[in-house]
Amino acid sequence: MITLEEAFLGRNLGVSNFRIFGASVYYHVSKDSRNKLEPKTKLGVFVDYIETPHNYHVYLPSLKMTVVQKDVKFDEDKEMRCSFERELHLKLD
Repeated sequence: MITLEEAFLGRNLGVSNFRIFGASVYYHVSKDSRNKLEPKTKLGVFVDYIETPHNYHVYLPSLKMTVVQKDVKFDEDKEMRCSFERELHLKLD
């Protein structure tokens, strides 16, 4: 079974660009928003996509709010390791 978009374009659509919801992300803090001794990146949690490319909804645990961030770095390996360990633990029990 194929989707209408696949039939119209005549090719399969890739899903390699999809990200894991709840994955840790690092985003850049602008020079104006920090002082000299504060870190240049901060940690957040990926929550949602936005229609604008390379913009994402990111939950900031330190501020307890969701913001739109551009050009974030995803740490999906950490999320995959935790998921694998959880699954392995359930199988052993």
